[in-house]
Amino acid sequence: MPFLSRDWRSPGDQWVRTSEGWERLKLWRIKIFERMNENILARLLRLAVSEYDDTWHKHQPHIHYIKGISKERKVMTSLSEAFVHLDMTGAVRDIRRFNYVKKLMFLLLTRNFRYLSGTSQKNIINILEEMTNQVLKTDTNVPAMKALLNCAVNTLTDGQYSHIGSECLWNKHRATVSKTVAKLEKYQLKQRHCDGKPTLDDLPEDCLRCIFRKLSNHSDIIHTGQTNQTNHTVSSHMLLWKQLCFFHFTDQQLLVFLPQELEINEDRVNWRYIYRRCYKRFGMKDIFADHLAICCHCDTLFWQSIGHPCFSDSELKSRPLSPEAFLDLFVL
Repeated sequence: MPFLSRDWRSPGDQWVRTSEGWERLKLWRIKIFERMNENILARLLRLAVSEYDDTWHKHQPHIHYIKGISKERKVMTSLSEAFVHLDMTGAVRDIRRFNYVKKLMFLLLTRNFRYLSGTSQKNIINILEEMTNQVLKTDTNVPAMKALLNCAVNTLTDGQYSHIGSECLWNKHRATVSKTVAKLEKYQLKQRHCDGKPTLDDLPEDCLRCIFRKLSNHSDIIHTGQTNQTNHTVSSHMLLWKQLCFFHFTDQQLLVFLPQELEINEDRVNWRYIYRRCYKRFGMKDIFADHLAICCHCDTLFWQSIGHPCFSDSELKSRPLSPEAFLDLFVL
């Protein structure tokens, strides 16, 4: 016959059974709240604030970068924390920050995606999904997004037997990327309806020339010049290619291919040929409308166009971070 009496472990307390055994209910609740780390709290806060657009625009995504472990703090700033606090998923909705995030995702996929933590991998896959949704919504950057998803497919295929983490999580990544690729393949370019408003063909050559000067990618200029004779004439102007040469390359790089008799026959220089040779030798400079930066006073990572709350009263000084420099902070 069983002996019935008060709980010998702690009279009057409530106990709960967990995977690790029996635990006191009060202590179990405390552990649950402790496991709700800064990432989860930041995600809940972002979901709550996203319902109010006016308040969301005033939010300044930022994170304090901790360089190393000290006696006061035993935890370094992780890549997954930076993704959440810097709102990388929401950054792709801004056309100014889309190219920066795209370059960042490309570097992560080609470098060591298979060796990242499971949380970082899930964040990257979620960002790719949001980027695809934004591309389909705005009808922009479709070829670049296809190339990025193809890179993700190749990375997941190559790392199938050499990745860190569970096989179930890796297969889930592959399934998610496959669905995203299939969604993007169904995209069809929408033709503009005749609404009576002016189009690019209606603009004079001077306006077209000003628009072409704002394009930093030579492929956009070449493809636009293939549409009609007027655009071809504007895109073939040597002054346009001369400006592209001085914008993307330094003087030392240009001197490698410039003729020695430049001062005598400057008008006869084929700047389009010079640009093509420099592009094959040195590559093209990455251009971002907005980028990440690190504050020189408080070591805070933030978006340059949004800013961050800094404790310093002096003039804010920050150092811009390229996507490569940002990843180097986390020793990837």
